[in-house]
Amino acid sequence: MASSYHGVIAADIIHLNVGGTRFSTSRQTLTWIPDSFFTSMLSGRISTLKDESGAIFIDRDPKLFATILSYLRSREIDFKGADIRALRHEAEFYGITPLVKRLILCEDLNHSSCGDVLFHGYLPPPCIPIQEIGRASCRERV
Repeated sequence: MASSYHGVIAADIIHLNVGGTRFSTSRQTLTWIPDSFFTSMLSGRISTLKDESGAIFIDRDPKLFATILSYLRSREIDFKGADIRALRHEAEFYGITPLVKRLILCEDLNHSSCGDVLFHGYLPPPCIPIQEIGRASCRERV
């Protein structure tokens, strides 16, 4: 029987060995995105290899996986210093569709004709003529 600590069942903690680096996380963190690599792996649809400690072995880049796992935990991602193309490739491998969509958008913005240019502008409110006796123009009212 699995032991419990504050309502968390030990079987709900998943130990991973990604490219030789150990990670531990919850089943919920790994499976909140339906039809991903992780939901398939944890349901038994994908066979798994285990290392000598019993952790599930995944032969992928641990640095990129750390970013993927951080996204799965927080649903946020820090793009500073990230290789967007490599991260997208890993997100596609793991089937993390919301992250793939965000990364495609980032790639599109990086390759657009305006690059990182941010445009600021001001549009005054529209001038709607008021039919009054004095018939003041828009410039006279401002």
